[in-house]
Amino acid sequence: MPYLRGFTRDVFVSYAHGPEPFAGFSGMRTDFISKWTRSFVDDLSSQLDIFLGTKDQKRRVSIWMDPALDGNRPLREGLKAEIEQSALLLVVMSKFYLESSWCGEELKWFSNHADSKDRMFVVKAFNTPIDQWPVALKPDGQPLLGFTFYTTEHPDDLGKPLGWPQPDETDKAYWDAIWKLADAMASQLKRIEWTMGGSASSQRDVESIPARVGRTLFLGYMHDSLYDLRSDLRVRLDKTGFKIVPPTGDDPVDEATVRSAFEKYLPASDAIVLIANQNSELWPKGQDGGPLGLQFELAKQYRIPVHLWLQTTDLSTVRNQQYRSFLANVVANARGGSDILIHAADTDEFVRYISGKLDTAPKPSKGAEQLAVVCSNARAGQARCDELQHTVTEALQEAEISSIILGQDDSGQIRLKPLEEEFSRADTVVVVLCFDQEWGWASSITKELGQTMGQQGAKTRILVTGPEDRKKGKFVPAFKFKTVVGVTPDNRVPIKEVADEIKKIVGGIA
Repeated sequence: MPYLRGFTRDVFVSYAHGPEPFAGFSGMRTDFISKWTRSFVDDLSSQLDIFLGTKDQKRRVSIWMDPALDGNRPLREGLKAEIEQSALLLVVMSKFYLESSWCGEELKWFSNHADSKDRMFVVKAFNTPIDQWPVALKPDGQPLLGFTFYTTEHPDDLGKPLGWPQPDETDKAYWDAIWKLADAMASQLKRIEWTMGGSASSQRDVESIPARVGRTLFLGYMHDSLYDLRSDLRVRLDKTGFKIVPPTGDDPVDEATVRSAFEKYLPASDAIVLIANQNSELWPKGQDGGPLGLQFELAKQYRIPVHLWLQTTDLSTVRNQQYRSFLANVVANARGGSDILIHAADTDEFVRYISGKLDTAPKPSKGAEQLAVVCSNARAGQARCDELQHTVTEALQEAEISSIILGQDDSGQIRLKPLEEEFSRADTVVVVLCFDQEWGWASSITKELGQTMGQQGAKTRILVTGPEDRKKGKFVPAFKFKTVVGVTPDNRVPIKEVADEIKKIVGGIA
């Protein structure tokens, strides 16, 4: 049974196999594209279950894909009905997908039947020309943004899928991308679920979906005396249209699991929901406010708003003096309309309060679409270039920023124009690596960047790094960008300094 009632499947995966083996090699060669796609779909399914917060076998996400289907075999009877009875379509984009007439038919069937372009998702497993995408993936003349699952050293290259040829648990970039895709798809499933909340003859208008529907709430740790109330709150928030994390069975129970859950789920959460009464544990040791105080501090670190229902209005009932003082301070610092405190009459009032907050509050970007473009005038293979590029990419990965390393073409030029689409949807960090006092080269790149970015330029931050010119000093001038000496007189990269500067720039954008 799928997660959504009224559909045969929650997600239909449309993809094309890689090249067929040569004659005589059948069964002796591996189709890596199909192998990668099967692993990808399995991982995506698990993440969707997490976001939808269920371990109920009767409400697990149902994803359909045909491991035997490719562009050269006829579609089996009934496939059209299977597609039309799926809530979402997931396209795994590759050059083979574009060449497959059967994949084109699948897309046509779904787009003709679906009532919204929001029900189609594109996974860019390879770098494909947007102008070659089917018309159905370019509603209103604009291509769907899609989710990038490949890396490339040049904007015209085919690229390589994240986790290729088969992902494992150590591939952070792959799992970050899976997480973002699952978050978006789970939100859309919740929105469809909300529209189907009425009877079959009076389904809700898709245009009137409240802003809260599909947004993610982190249900925090609460004292054992609030266990039943917490369980009831989860059910009511789920019915109201929210995604609830952590999923049932993965709730935090002590300091270690609280910290672990915050680290795992907070980046995708819109708010933290807490209930407190007169009771509190004594952990963590020395923590003001106990578990409640710890969660306040973590929420501040992650910059996520807290919605607290404080059930007791008479603080004299709080026996622990330290906890009583903490709650008194919370109450004293709460202001009208504050996110931090509400004295609700019952669970329904608390749910209405949270719904109102999430219906009006803008959805934070959480830095989910930050992109770094790394440029260098040095040829790959040169020790200084390789070492500094390694430093930069390591720092960006640590800051959870995806990156593209641009190499020079045969004429020695770096082309930024093909990245216009990526720039248009990203909070962009551009890192320019400058070597050998070639200030003219750096000036040319920054000029092209300004032309390419256009109105997007306001969200660009540029770090220029390279050797110091003994006569002119650092690269300063007309651009007034942040600069740092990237190579010392003995041709060594001051790794910590460069990495720290990158983190400062990234932090400034976030």
